Amino acid sequence: MLQSRSTQLRVVYIISSLLVALVLFTAFGERGVFHLWRLWGEKKQLEDKNFLLQKENESLRERAYRIRHDDLYLEKIAREELGLVRPGEMVYRFAAPDSRRNKNSAVSEPPSELPRSSGQKPPP
Repeated sequence: MLQSRSTQLRVVYIISSLLVALVLFTAFGERGVFHLWRLWGEKKQLEDKNFLLQKENESLRERAYRIRHDDLYLEKIAREELGLVRPGEMVYRFAAPDSRRNKNSAVSEPPSELPRSSGQKPPP
């Protein structure tokens, strides 16, 4: 009876240790629950990135279509991005408010590219 009892305990220990090993392998193994959870998060990030790229592709397709078929849009792009003007047009360029503020606070120095005659002194 004593040996039967110890044999039963040994079997219970073996089965319980196998179950613990199986649970640990299922949770932390190569294809375990935590690994699958991390992969699910990566999949979600890739789906979000894919969605944003699809939106960008759609806007680029629309822009390409408008450039090919809409002359007014093409002219607008040429004016804004390439700085092109029609013959006879006059272009006015205004300084940005930030650059005006920086010019007032900076010490004014004479431009180095202005020619000076040999008899003149530089301004104070």
